[in-house]
Amino acid sequence: MFQGQGSRYGYPTFTVTGFHNWKHAVEAGKGLNKHAASKEHLACEAMWRDKERRTQTSKEISTLINNDQLQRNRYYLSAITDVVEFLAVNQLPFRGDHDAYSGMNEDGCGLFLSLFEFSLRKYAELARISKTIPRNATYTSHDIQNNLIDVMSALVKEHIVKEVAESFYTLKADGTRDPTGRENISIILRFLNELSEPTERLLSIATADEGDAATLTDIIIGELTRAGLNPEKILSQVYDGASLMSGKHGGVQKLLQQKLDREIPYVHCYNHQLHLVVIHALAVEKAVIDFFSVCNMLYKFCRKPTVAILYKGETLKRLLDQRWSGHFATVSVILKSFDDLSILLREITSNRAFGADLRIEATGLWKSMSEPSFKFIAEMVQKILAYLDPPNKMLQSEDMDLRTAIQLISSAITCLENIRTETEFQAIQAQSDSVTTRPSKRRCSENSAFADYVVEEIRTRVDRNDETELRRIYYSCIDSVCEEMKNRFGKHNCDLMEALSALDPVHATFLDVNKVKPLLDLTKTPAVDSEFEVARNFLVTQMKESSPPDGKKWTMKQVIKAIGKRSVLFLLYSKISKLQCSR
Repeated sequence: MFQGQGSRYGYPTFTVTGFHNWKHAVEAGKGLNKHAASKEHLACEAMWRDKERRTQTSKEISTLINNDQLQRNRYYLSAITDVVEFLAVNQLPFRGDHDAYSGMNEDGCGLFLSLFEFSLRKYAELARISKTIPRNATYTSHDIQNNLIDVMSALVKEHIVKEVAESFYTLKADGTRDPTGRENISIILRFLNELSEPTERLLSIATADEGDAATLTDIIIGELTRAGLNPEKILSQVYDGASLMSGKHGGVQKLLQQKLDREIPYVHCYNHQLHLVVIHALAVEKAVIDFFSVCNMLYKFCRKPTVAILYKGETLKRLLDQRWSGHFATVSVILKSFDDLSILLREITSNRAFGADLRIEATGLWKSMSEPSFKFIAEMVQKILAYLDPPNKMLQSEDMDLRTAIQLISSAITCLENIRTETEFQAIQAQSDSVTTRPSKRRCSENSAFADYVVEEIRTRVDRNDETELRRIYYSCIDSVCEEMKNRFGKHNCDLMEALSALDPVHATFLDVNKVKPLLDLTKTPAVDSEFEVARNFLVTQMKESSPPDGKKWTMKQVIKAIGKRSVLFLLYSKISKLQCSR
């Protein structure tokens, strides 16, 4: 019933005051039944049904009268939506100094208005329609832009939830503080899609006013729940090694298990661990720390306008504490452009046209670079990091699994141990001997004050260019990296690793139900010995009679794709798919 209609007919109970006589609500001739039979209710119901029918058939009065205008409005709004989508997908800023529609042609209007103004110039139909749009409904304000972004975000999130469906998934999360001091938390899901392929999706970026573990845990669970995902489907969790996330007693990984009241294995991000290996291991040697300090000074020196004009070599890379790959790139560039840097520094040092400060800085850098130890350390670090770079890139791939990651790390350790030989040391030293200009040394002489004494030992400053010292640095750095990698990557749950090995088709324990059981327990899936035994025999026979698609060796991913849903394996297919996600 329309508002106010009840008062006109003297029947305000269901329109103004509200119904409260629930004792007689369903009695005949009273309460709800009386109202349902009233002419006011029947009239409103008839109008509502007529409205519903017109809506379903697109024959509303407003539509029939303004259909052309509606089409123009939709075309106009779709153009705005396209601009918002383009800027959002390409991560470009929207607004400038103002967002007034009338100031679209002015400087400082921002990318959104600039791009929309370009669309008006390019599409005559859009420009014509824009003239019919009321100036109080241009839909170009920052509030409308934010609303459209929220709608797009909701649509993407809805699609991700449909992709995940009822699958188990691995939870990944990382955070960073914005300029206001609030924590921005990215929540990523890793799961198997319909083709049994590992898939990763960014679900949301949540904001937390507090950065403690309890708050972050509540936010993560809240984001999953609001998106329509079941937190009980979390199979494992991956974060960095900060105590806030990885703490065994009060970290996010522990609090999440407590709140969900079940075991959820935590895996320290392997890329982050590899970064810590490089930073901590190479920091053991003071000579290596000094080397990277000189590299950083070279980067800043070559960025000066007066120097950048003269420098002809490759652009030096900036050293970042958060990413060791910058160290590898920097060392590689320095080795490739060593002669160009040397020529540049010598030219500035000998040319009084440059300022005294610049010449002094160039002299110091040239002295450091001219020492054989500098190029030796550069060659050594480049060789060590070259063995870690392929695992670093492969660990970032979307289809990487835990067992393969551990195998990659083990292979890298073996390669590093293989270069811990005198032959490799001599080869690196021979490459570093290409430095021709070396600083002159003053010959050491005995102090005449000790002429009347018996001198048992003379302690002198360690010469970093001495072959013995270079050999010590070489072996020390390799030992530090290998030991650090073994310590960091050797700590993993043995039962889970054995279970993952049992999913490898070429492993001796393939589909051994006793080995796979720890993974089945995570998903609360019962282990039926007969299913696993039959499936194992079937798969082994099938793999012997056929070859893997890539011609190398069978993997669980290939097995699932090739014969996963056929015959007897169908009984086990869903279980293996769940377990595969944890890898």
